[in-house]
Amino acid sequence: MKFKNFKLSINIAIVCIMLLTSSAAMAGGCGDGVLENETFDGNLLVSLESSCAIISSTIKGNLTIKDTDNVLLLNNKVGGRIRVVRTDGQEGIGVANVIANTVVIGDLIVLEYETTNVVENETLSSDSNFRVNRNTKAFVQKNIAAGNLICRGNTDLSAFLNYADDTLDCD
Repeated sequence: MKFKNFKLSINIAIVCIMLLTSSAAMAGGCGDGVLENETFDGNLLVSLESSCAIISSTIKGNLTIKDTDNVLLLNNKVGGRIRVVRTDGQEGIGVANVIANTVVIGDLIVLEYETTNVVENETLSSDSNFRVNRNTKAFVQKNIAAGNLICRGNTDLSAFLNYADDTLDCD
């Protein structure tokens, strides 16, 4: 029953992100709030937007999502690192859904959101750090890390079926 509720929550989150696109998102690095099947040759920075969904895209450099309230990263391939962070001092607000992404070389980091769902992601570099830290609610499931997978400072952590070649400090 919990898994069905989670799947329903993910579907609702996807719809909400699509509907919550604001004029701020339209003017920023996320276009109209949704980037789908896009290719970026370098780094991609999305900052200070209300919503951003990046779906089935390839980012050859780093992907940084900073101070964006509602984030969906679904089925992307990133050559560098993925960082989804709040740096605006507004810890514990927003939703970050990071689902089924592959990080070729670099880290996957999700920090300081109200609700964080990090599911079925993979880092391929043995030097990578996969961190889900300082979120209010963190759901971390079925992730694979070639390096370390660490979850620290989350108020309410639900983590299971994760794997790391090096340190696993999340379950």
